[in-house]
Amino acid sequence: MNTNWLDLNTGAHVLLGGSNIGVITHEGRAIMVDAGLDRSVSKKALRQVEALGARLEALIITHGHADHFGGAGWLAERGIPVYAPALEGVFATHPLLEPLFLYGGAAPIRELQGKFTLAQDSVSHVEAMVSGALTLAGLTLNLIPLPGHAPAQLGVGYGDVLYCGDVVFPEETLARHPILFCADLDAWLETLAGLPALPHTHFVPGHGETVQEIAPLAEANAARLQEIRDQVWKALAEPHESEAVLRAVAAHFDITFAAPQFYLLALTTIHAALTSLQRAGAAAVEMVENRMLWRRI
Repeated sequence: MNTNWLDLNTGAHVLLGGSNIGVITHEGRAIMVDAGLDRSVSKKALRQVEALGARLEALIITHGHADHFGGAGWLAERGIPVYAPALEGVFATHPLLEPLFLYGGAAPIRELQGKFTLAQDSVSHVEAMVSGALTLAGLTLNLIPLPGHAPAQLGVGYGDVLYCGDVVFPEETLARHPILFCADLDAWLETLAGLPALPHTHFVPGHGETVQEIAPLAEANAARLQEIRDQVWKALAEPHESEAVLRAVAAHFDITFAAPQFYLLALTTIHAALTSLQRAGAAAVEMVENRMLWRRI
């Protein structure tokens, strides 16, 4: 078996890698949770399933980011049904949506067309899932809404194990990439606040090692999001465009963006923080001489 393969509990497993892949097995049947960056990763995961003497019967995608569904197209070609939250699944059926999203809806630049932001393979059909109990391939699962990092991310609970997508990032990621990618900052903070109360004792994030005590990591991720929002507020001492706010926040974290895609990922988070401040009645947007400026209230 692969040295990155972990058996967590009866029937619950994880293949650790750049993006973790969960596998749940029972009586020769298996479900995969997320499919990795590309077909080479999903092939490796499928070999692990077969080594267990199980047959893969379904793939669940926790959220629509290419590093989590990039290998789904290859599995779908082999007749594996693919499931995802409705809003997240459209990214798997239409991978171009992710770079379009990052580039404001315009045809994406070349730097956004690598496999980390544009999956190489699409999925012809994704079955929509909603939160709550689900029986799939004879397995009883609990789908838990975990929005924030992605708008409609769902975690997959099986017994005391929760495959939780990108609801938390490990300390190494917080240090290496201080501006966490975020679609909805308020939703993510609410999700993180409720995470320790969930009835699970093994948590499998999308990146990094598995975690048994989730509260410290949830608190660290929440603190980082709050720090980002505080720095955005600080940058609005004078009215600024969002790009100027990003430069101020990047300076706070001592970040130099090495490529446009990293800049655009971070800019999305700045927009999420500005929206959070607007919702709180702490900031407003206005047009001045054809410039969209944000200011404190």
